[in-house]
Amino acid sequence: MAVHAVPVSQDQELFAGDVLLSLAQNGRLVVDADVAEARVAELRRTLAYGYALLADPDYTGPEGRLRELLDELPKYVEAFQQATKSFTPR
Repeated sequence: MAVHAVPVSQDQELFAGDVLLSLAQNGRLVVDADVAEARVAELRRTLAYGYALLADPDYTGPEGRLRELLDELPKYVEAFQQATKSFTPR
């Protein structure tokens, strides 16, 4: 699933993490608990790796962009956790 940033206004931009979190809060993103658990684990590993990169004195990548991404990932985690609360298997 690809989710892109949705412009709200010239002054404010709704990022993908906000979109996923909103969908989960409104019951529009519903995921099986096992799937969500796997995604959350992957996201947490990605967060740990990203923070390790920032702590690495030899890291020469785009630090500002990496920080933006690391700010978004906890919203993904929360969205997947909330998305399981609405899931009812058929």
